Amino acid sequence: MEIVLGMYRLRDPGGTEQYTLVAAEHLQKLGHDVTVFTEEGGGPMAELGRRRGLRLAEREEELPGAADVVYPQETITAYRLAARYPQAPLVVNVHAFDYDLSVPPQLLGLVSAVIVNHDRVDRRARAFAVDAEVVRLRQPVDVARFEPRGSLREPPRRLLALGNYLNGDRARVIDDACAGLGIEVVRVGAQHGGTVLEADTVLNDADIVVGKARVIVEAMACGRAAYVFDTFGSDGWVTPESYARLEADNFSGQTGSPPVDVERLRSDLALYRPDMGAANRELAVVHHSANKHAVELVELFERLAPRGAQPTAPLRELGRLVRVQWGIEERAQTAAAEARRVREENEQLRRHLRELEPVAASAPELERSAREAHEAVCDLLAQRRVRFGFALARPLDFLRRLRR
Repeated sequence: MEIVLGMYRLRDPGGTEQYTLVAAEHLQKLGHDVTVFTEEGGGPMAELGRRRGLRLAEREEELPGAADVVYPQETITAYRLAARYPQAPLVVNVHAFDYDLSVPPQLLGLVSAVIVNHDRVDRRARAFAVDAEVVRLRQPVDVARFEPRGSLREPPRRLLALGNYLNGDRARVIDDACAGLGIEVVRVGAQHGGTVLEADTVLNDADIVVGKARVIVEAMACGRAAYVFDTFGSDGWVTPESYARLEADNFSGQTGSPPVDVERLRSDLALYRPDMGAANRELAVVHHSANKHAVELVELFERLAPRGAQPTAPLRELGRLVRVQWGIEERAQTAAAEARRVREENEQLRRHLRELEPVAASAPELERSAREAHEAVCDLLAQRRVRFGFALARPLDFLRRLRR
C-alpha cells in the first residue's frame, strides 16, 4: 500500500510531530511504502525522521505518482494532498480540541474518515458540520524504544516536569510542594530553554514524571510514576483505577478533578509507590503499542473505498488560506506569550520594589546618622591633642621608611 502522511511542519518537538513519526515508522515496518509530506521540513524533527529511515518530501514533485490513501495530521496538507490525489481516500487525524488547524476540510464528500485518539476530541469530531466516519484509536508509543531502564527508587529522588507549556505560578507549585522532601525537580521544555527530540533517556532518569498527553504515555511506557499536571489542568496520579478516565481525556488534566495546589500535590507525593512504574508499563504495552496502532490504521485504510465525485471547490487555494490564517494565529500566540512573560517580569520587579520599601523608608535616618558620624570625626580631628599626636608620629614614620 502506498501511504502518504501529511504534516505541515516538522520542526520542533511536539505531540503531533512525534505522532507523525511514530505512525509513519510503524506503518513502514509493516512493509508499506510510506512518504511523509511536510511544507517545513528543515527542523530537528524532520532530521530525526530521516535518521529513522523515513522518506520525507518537501515538494510535490518528490511525492509518489499515486497513493492508495493520504493521511494528513492537520488541515493545510489535507487540502494539498486531496488536490494531488483526487481518488485516494482522505483520512484526517484530529489531534487537538481547540485549534482550528485541527478541523478537517468541511466539504461534502472530501473526507473519508476522521481518526481521534481520545474521547474529548471524539465528541468534537462528531459535532463537525460535515459527517464522516469517526474512528477512535489510542495515543501510540514505541514500547521498544520507550522501555524501563531501571527500577523506581524509594523514596523518590527526582521529579521530571516535561512539557512545552508549564511555567509561572503553576511551575512554582511543584517547587513549593517538593521543598524539604529531598526530591530534585528537573524541568525540560520550551518554557525552560530546551527541548528533547527523544525523551526516553530523561524519562528514565526520573522516578516521577509530571506532564500531560504524550508525555504521560511515554512515561508510562518507561515504567515511571506518572502525574497529570500542566498549565491547563491537573488530574493526579495515573493508576490502574484512574487510567480509563484519564486516557479518555488524553491525560490533559481536564476531567473535573479538584484543582491541585501545593498542599494537595504534597499529600499526593506521599502516595508515591515504586510499584506504580510496573503497573503503568503494563497499561502502556496493552493499550498504547505503536505496533497495534499501525495495524488498526491499515485495517481502516484497506476497507475505505476510493473517493467518488470531487467537490468543485479550489482545494489548493483553500489550503493557502488556511496556511495564512495559521501564520496569523501563530503570531498572535507568540505576542500573547511575550505579553505574559513581560507581565511576569513586571510582577517580579514589583515584588522586589516592595522588598526595598523598608530600606528606602529608613534612608533618611541612615543619612542623618552618617552625617552625624562624619561631623563627629571632623570634630575629633580638629582637636589640638589629636593634631599634636599626628605631629609626633611623623618622625617615627620617617625612620621606618629608612629601615626598609
